[in-house]
Amino acid sequence: MEQKEASYLEFLEVFPESDFLLFFMEGFMKRLGIITVLLLIVSVATFAAARFTTTSGDTGVVSMKGMENPAQTRAAMNTPQVQKMVKRLQAFLVSTKGTKDATENAYVGSEYCMACHTWSKNILPSTKHFQFLRRPIAEWTMVSGKGVMGDADGNGQDDFLDGLDFNTISSAFDAYKPNAPILSVEDGTYYITIGDLKYPVVATMAGYTGGAQRFMVRIPVTDSETGYSKSIYFAPISWGGTAWATNSPTNWYAGSAPVYNVSTTIPDLNQASNYSKTCIGCHSTGIRKLKQSAKGEWEFHGYPASLYAPDDPMYFDYDGDGIYELMNIGCEACHGPGSRHILGAGDPEEMLGADDLVAPLGNEVCGRCHSSFSSVPNHTFSWSFDDANMVNWTPVTGLPLTDFYDDTAARWPDGKHSKSGRPYTDYIKSSKPTYAHHMVTCAECHSPHSARGEFQLRTSITESTDEGDLRIATEPDNNTLCLACHATHGAFADITKEMVADLEVNEEAIGKVISEHSHHPYGPERIMGLSRCTYCHMPTTAGHGTLTTPSHTFECISPEKTLMYQAEGGMPNSCAISCHDQRVNIFGLGVDPNPNNAIWNEQFDVDNATELAKYYGLGGTWWDTTPAEEK
Repeated sequence: MEQKEASYLEFLEVFPESDFLLFFMEGFMKRLGIITVLLLIVSVATFAAARFTTTSGDTGVVSMKGMENPAQTRAAMNTPQVQKMVKRLQAFLVSTKGTKDATENAYVGSEYCMACHTWSKNILPSTKHFQFLRRPIAEWTMVSGKGVMGDADGNGQDDFLDGLDFNTISSAFDAYKPNAPILSVEDGTYYITIGDLKYPVVATMAGYTGGAQRFMVRIPVTDSETGYSKSIYFAPISWGGTAWATNSPTNWYAGSAPVYNVSTTIPDLNQASNYSKTCIGCHSTGIRKLKQSAKGEWEFHGYPASLYAPDDPMYFDYDGDGIYELMNIGCEACHGPGSRHILGAGDPEEMLGADDLVAPLGNEVCGRCHSSFSSVPNHTFSWSFDDANMVNWTPVTGLPLTDFYDDTAARWPDGKHSKSGRPYTDYIKSSKPTYAHHMVTCAECHSPHSARGEFQLRTSITESTDEGDLRIATEPDNNTLCLACHATHGAFADITKEMVADLEVNEEAIGKVISEHSHHPYGPERIMGLSRCTYCHMPTTAGHGTLTTPSHTFECISPEKTLMYQAEGGMPNSCAISCHDQRVNIFGLGVDPNPNNAIWNEQFDVDNATELAKYYGLGGTWWDTTPAEEK
């Protein structure tokens, strides 16, 4: 398609009402390959400026002083002035052929959303969805969720700023001396030096107080215009929360010698550590282009960011073209691209809202990433993607997620419970998504808009009652997160929602009902977690080495499964993994002498499961699993 290039000043002449200053990198308008997206984003930025004041200076960051609720926002956007501006914008886009037509949609960035939906501006930027990938900036050193967190000497600033040289200390990199990594910061850029090459750190992944953090670098090459790889690659170093560790070092070293040197070319690059091939599909807002170059490098090109603060680490230049992209999981990753919503004066029909994101679509939005899937049909990428037609699944694709993935999860011998720690991988094996009375969604327990660190679990649930809305404060450890929905049903019919909302007054009565169900004393918040719902129905069956991630099949796994799969290595059961393996010695067996949670066919495991099955198993005293027709 022929495209007309327009200067920014020419564009502003079309909209004399606007005084919006767009923050963009030098040369942004000159890149013909992204002019389609640019024209649309400049248009949206101009439109947003007519509604909201901008900060002083030349950054053009929208001040979040918009209306307090969507109804007020829509009313303001339907004023004659805005309607006139939108019509002129549409005419401009068509006349310049910046888009195929005035209704084509594009991703524009969460800042535009937060300008109107002002409730979100102090919440969403603090969520892990927004923060997972970030540009290393010295001013954010040791700030959880923003900066580099590796501080081996505990001096309060990260080890890049200290210039840590692993060749001079004893560490996990001793085997790679004298070519062990050297960390540094020069002119604001973070570097990792290995041998003769200095690798700029483009982004970090994760990084919270006490948690792990990984680093992605651009690799110097001799056969590119910039002298660097187009994509970014996992570095061989990672922060483990308390110390530095290696990260797939065989991708970087042959013995102690560096794999890459001053003669390295793009075809030499190991694509197994290429972030564009392994991870980017779940850590960006929209994929503008994903391709493999003629030289074999996988390249990701995101949608350009036009509205952000210069010191915001969540935006960075991923592909090395001088333009910052929309990184991380922003609003549009779940609600769909937003340009048409904005150009339509906030038309609610142009975005997916809460009423749209119910089962199954609401679960698919989460499941495309919180899973152990590979692309189809070629398994090229480690996320849901049609790699034959190079089409990414999004909430507005209009096709079921199952058309875009193969389930590649490693599972326990029952074929149901996964070992990967990705919750949707379990969830699709449970009864919840298709439950006849109520198809349960991920968002009923988790809030994608929550900044709560622990799995973004809901801190409250509002239930409708005859007296009106009832707010229930929720926590998993005191069972209120489960009872907020399960009260008044089944075994919990005698517990009302009002009782759960006033837990302090009603805890004894609630505990009596739950103890009758669990056959255990009631003390969910104690160290033992007695009668805690999640200990039985969400045992930790997944993880790397040690099992630390709760199952999401919601099955109370019986000791029988440990016994019936002994030939395949056994598998954990709820009773043992949550309590009887290590916490108590009820049966005179002691505790597991070899508590390797990945192994469940040792003698202790068999003896323990045999005793537990007397209570929960065939003919069990408390829960008899004998089929009804055999009783």
